[in-house]
Amino acid sequence: MTLERRDIVIVGSGFAGSILARILAHQGRDVVLVERGRHPRFALGESSTPLASLSLERLAARYGLEDLHHLSTYGRWLRHLPQLRRGLKRGFTFYRHSPGRPYANDPTNSRRLLVAASPDDEIADVHWMRSDVDAFLVERAVEAGVDFRSQTLLTELQELPEGVLVGGEGPGGKVGLKARFLVDASGGYGFVARALAKVQMSAQETRTPRPHAPASAQLIFGHFEGVSEFVDRAREGGASMIPGPYPDSRAAVHHLLDEGWLYALPFDHGVVSAGLIRRGAGPPLPTEPRRAWEAVLERYPTLETCFGSARPLQPIARVSSFPYRRAKVVGDRWLLLPHAFAFFDPLFSTGIAWSLMAVERVAQMFERGGESSSLKSDLGRYQDLLEREASQISDLIEGAYLAMAGFDRFTSFARLYFAAASFQELSQRLLAPPTQGWAWQGFLGATDPVSRSFFREGRIQLAAGEDSPEAWKEWVDGAIEPRNVIGLCDPRRRNLYPVDVDVLLDNSDLLGLSRVELERRLPRLRGC
Repeated sequence: MTLERRDIVIVGSGFAGSILARILAHQGRDVVLVERGRHPRFALGESSTPLASLSLERLAARYGLEDLHHLSTYGRWLRHLPQLRRGLKRGFTFYRHSPGRPYANDPTNSRRLLVAASPDDEIADVHWMRSDVDAFLVERAVEAGVDFRSQTLLTELQELPEGVLVGGEGPGGKVGLKARFLVDASGGYGFVARALAKVQMSAQETRTPRPHAPASAQLIFGHFEGVSEFVDRAREGGASMIPGPYPDSRAAVHHLLDEGWLYALPFDHGVVSAGLIRRGAGPPLPTEPRRAWEAVLERYPTLETCFGSARPLQPIARVSSFPYRRAKVVGDRWLLLPHAFAFFDPLFSTGIAWSLMAVERVAQMFERGGESSSLKSDLGRYQDLLEREASQISDLIEGAYLAMAGFDRFTSFARLYFAAASFQELSQRLLAPPTQGWAWQGFLGATDPVSRSFFREGRIQLAAGEDSPEAWKEWVDGAIEPRNVIGLCDPRRRNLYPVDVDVLLDNSDLLGLSRVELERRLPRLRGC
């Protein structure tokens, strides 16, 4: 085996690893991108958000990567990259089901919530067909000069004073790479945690959730053809489904169940990505994933009607254990991207945006040189942010599960997320960036004292279980008031929240702007 020398090794060629590798190559770095599988391949994490669009736009503008700009909104994607399969995502849709009964809803939407993320299809978010997108981004990285190694499994990591030494097996035999720095973009596989566990840590120490993190869960998932429209089946069963701010299914659809929840992400070519997240509640499930999937659907008649005749495009699969949170974010010569560090749940679609914000940070670290004099400080800041952000997301997920038993309680808790997310989105669109740039602000308000406080306090209150539903709603409405730019507490909306410019203008003071100044800046909301 010949030991190869490189500047930077990136392990994992999902969208985050590939984009980062390409940027570093543009900066003049000698980058090797290592993938244990081969493209195209299935990947989870398919639903973008406005915060993801903002990161893509900033990366595109800063590094001249026009295709990232095209990926940032549905309209641009259709015009410029129609060969990449995708789905329209106008917002977030939630339904609450009861086992053994058809889905029921009334004109007040007591079991239905829609929150729009965009006013129209042109600037809407996108569901990513990851097999297409990841393969496309790898091709672009290779064109930029990245040395891409597929079907190469790295298993060994040795930390050196001047860098790292990694080893494994590739198509041609043993692989050995010596590099100045390593980025772990391997997601849940956790290359660094696995490799270091062999030499200096126990497996438990490398996979440690916070004490109050959500209980262990499993995900049963697949891509399906022939899924029927939920709204049509619900109406046939007698449920009230008055029109909302967007078609219900053109969204990240969340079906809340006693067992957990089921997501459905529709793609334009007729495929639906769907998965069941189960957290131990409900009757025992069969071991075989397809039978487990069918057993849950049998408990919910309207879902069974929608999916009963659907055909899985590949065997239904299972991820048996999450969440996780690694013990370390960085070493002297390595760092973890977000999902190599922590993952809690796909609820609220935080994954793509969090990963892209971290890509921005790492790219800027090496843009400044990445030398030892500045690297230690940058790594410290990076670690601090990821730890804060992981705690913020953990509070969000645990609080949401605590609230799921009662839909009114859940809709109130969800307002915490939408208040924090929309405040961050609008700030980044409409305000001047801070000195260090938006990428170095905490994701989802993790460094905003107001948002951080109400996420943590909301989770604590729900865990205590002392508030009545009315007192809980009153507390949420008061807590989000300083960040409620989009008018989330209006009962006249009946759980249907559009993008309302008039409401935004009325709340301009929350962004530190006059109504006139905000009106002048409104074109910025359509992106750069």
